Amino acid sequence: MLLMKYNSRILDLARNDLKEIRTYLSDFGSSPKHKLRESFNEYVKNVSNNPYIYPEYEENNMYRKAVIHYDYLVFYTVDEENKTVKIQRVLSSRQNVKNILD
Repeated sequence: MLLMKYNSRILDLARNDLKEIRTYLSDFGSSPKHKLRESFNEYVKNVSNNPYIYPEYEENNMYRKAVIHYDYLVFYTVDEENKTVKIQRVLSSRQNVKNILD
């Protein structure tokens, strides 16, 4: 079976989330920020190659969820019509994720 590569699109809320996370991690030196960037880039590559690799988010099945670097969660949707994975949010598992996504 030939898999079709999907485009990936990081939405503004996710970009803002990443910026806040990088700012927070900068207090701990450059290594955590670098590892987060590597993990996120690998995640985008994986999800673009196979958008259904990660499970649906049990609290809201509109989203699919992946865990990356430490305890950060990436929530995304799949737009089949446009063959695009849309990265919606990047949140810490310590946040009230359910309320944020509702």
